[in-house]
Amino acid sequence: MDYGIIVDLETTGLTAGEDRIIEIGLLEFLVDGEGKPIVTRSYGALQDPGVPLAPEVAKITGLADAHLAGQRIDWDIVRGFFERAEIVIAHNATFDRGFIECCAELESLKERRLHWACSMRHVDWRGHGFGTQSLNYLAADHGFVNPFAHRALFDCATTFRLVAPYLQELIARSYEREYAVKAYASPFESKDVLRGRGYRWDPEERVWGKVVSETKLEEERTFLANEVYKGKPAHREMQL
Repeated sequence: MDYGIIVDLETTGLTAGEDRIIEIGLLEFLVDGEGKPIVTRSYGALQDPGVPLAPEVAKITGLADAHLAGQRIDWDIVRGFFERAEIVIAHNATFDRGFIECCAELESLKERRLHWACSMRHVDWRGHGFGTQSLNYLAADHGFVNPFAHRALFDCATTFRLVAPYLQELIARSYEREYAVKAYASPFESKDVLRGRGYRWDPEERVWGKVVSETKLEEERTFLANEVYKGKPAHREMQL
């Protein structure tokens, strides 16, 4: 692998295609002959969304409308990062990827067929002894603090520092097929067991679910059969 990038976005909301990017962070790295990732360059910029920030967004990011007024991301620079990247890494990549793919200024990237990896899913944090997938809690568990959480470039730097020791695992797992596993009709008393296993509650579908790589799928089936359904599995699997 030559160049990879880490990307982080701050946005006006959670819905790609409707909400708008207000900040981007990009950190480029290469891997040296000893397999060590080395930062080569970075870029961070704010973007005026043209609408007032919701109070919850301002609270999370620390940004105010005055910080964003008149600010513009240089999308030519952004394209340059993506165009020479062999892999794009983000923490909760589904979120960032959705906004990047809906960004009109980056329409030309669709021809690149970018390969994305998720530092939240593609490192087995629980298998490494960590009880969370949250970026800032993982940083604390690794002995350092993200000084400006939810600011894009600082989140990129935090992600880079976290994944550097696990980079080969992250890359390998990012190429595996993945399955959405949903624990339909799971007993109410199993909710804590499911949560502890990394399942998340979907309030709309009213089901516990998680994404599992193909190498972990049989193990997950065994867990559900033994710990949740007590021998009568009722879960569903769908390849992503």
